[in-house]
Amino acid sequence: MRDTALLARPTEQHAGRQDASPILQQPLRHPATHGRIRSGGGSRYTAGMTLVDHSARSAYSPSLANLRSLLAMRGIALFGQAAVLAWVVWTTRSTQPPWGMALALLGMTLLTAASLWWSRGERSVSDREFFVQIMLDIVGWTALMYTSGGADNPFVSYYIVPLVVAAAVLPWTYTWWVAGAAVTAYSLLLVFNIPFPLFSPHAGAVHAGMHHSGPLPQGDLHRLGMWFNFLFSAGLITFFVVRMGGVLRRQEAREAARRENRLRHDQILAVASLAAGTAHRLGTPLSTMTILLEDLQEDADLGQRARDDLSLLRGQLGQCREILRELSDTAELSETGERQRAAVTRVVDTALQTWAARRPGVSCELRITGSGEAPIIAFDQTLPQALENLFNNAADTGSKLIETRVDWDQRECIVAIRDRGPGVSAELSRGLRAAPGQHRGLGIGLVLTRATAERHGGSLSLDNASDGPGAVATLRLPRENRV
Repeated sequence: MRDTALLARPTEQHAGRQDASPILQQPLRHPATHGRIRSGGGSRYTAGMTLVDHSARSAYSPSLANLRSLLAMRGIALFGQAAVLAWVVWTTRSTQPPWGMALALLGMTLLTAASLWWSRGERSVSDREFFVQIMLDIVGWTALMYTSGGADNPFVSYYIVPLVVAAAVLPWTYTWWVAGAAVTAYSLLLVFNIPFPLFSPHAGAVHAGMHHSGPLPQGDLHRLGMWFNFLFSAGLITFFVVRMGGVLRRQEAREAARRENRLRHDQILAVASLAAGTAHRLGTPLSTMTILLEDLQEDADLGQRARDDLSLLRGQLGQCREILRELSDTAELSETGERQRAAVTRVVDTALQTWAARRPGVSCELRITGSGEAPIIAFDQTLPQALENLFNNAADTGSKLIETRVDWDQRECIVAIRDRGPGVSAELSRGLRAAPGQHRGLGIGLVLTRATAERHGGSLSLDNASDGPGAVATLRLPRENRV
């Protein structure tokens, strides 16, 4: 289903003319739209408008920034452990340095350096990649704690750091996995560890490099209390911080949606201002052409064929003037915010009949499948125009039959318009489902139609038909009450 053109193409019999209006020959820019309406030379004019995808303005990636912050915290913690190792080696003058801790530090340092190299440049980091980095943090820190006293090492509380980061950044499922890994690692370090002279109270009684394994010593309530405290803290952080992070993310999403809606509203206002100004400028030449046609029709030397052509031209000029009048009326209604109320079937039927009179070569079929009386909807003049635009899109595919179905339920009215054309691309279908402001790949007609649907509290989708060739444009509008 193709989008209708913003400017009409001239017929082939005028192919040699170059006296197009200057408004078609010069690209137009507007600071609010950041778009351009352009035209080609010669006999065929095309027009398009690019709406800015504001989400792609900057290469800044929050996920990448979070990963670099995690690596920075890991580096600070490693520096602290390296300082402890240097202090122990300097003060104890041991003949058997803690090589296990040194190797664990070296491994974590190399891992951090590799992660920094991997995160160079500008790229997006997925939730799974961030989760893997946090799990590597926990595994590496467990190896480091195992070689330096286990749960006796005061740095064991660092497990809270990756847990808090996961709760603030990652989804609920990943956070619970991180919490489980941290609690499991802490629990194992209570039993399995290599005593460290600076932290282990019984390190002198245990030969350096030997593993301490077995049940907890009687009366070691402090270590057991620290374990329960960590378990309790991990549970609170995982449950409540994740909930608070979710609330913040939803608030940010709503604010981003409002910001994109404002940007899109400004873009549409700019298009409306351009259209209103153009309509005002077209009024004078249309009046002049009407007067000239009347004078030509009074010429007695004209043949019947010429008179028929002049009558056709006069009818087309009258239609142009009617369209400009509707545009002016729509602008007035938009300024006052006034809306009409009517049954959804009446609105669709009126728009379909008006459109069919302008496209006599296409057959139309209207089916009402809703049960009971048709519900009332509140609308302004832009809604019938949006419907006509969808009818035009369907007809422009070459389909000779346009099927329109009107249905409703307890909450909304559904208008489905189907053609028998080649269907739509996946890119166009995704474009209509994109977040507000992300209009890449959409024509100006579909952008305005989608904006009209959303301004009326509804939505617009475009999909390929499931039971044969063609595409289906589905317009959903909220209902008020029954007639």
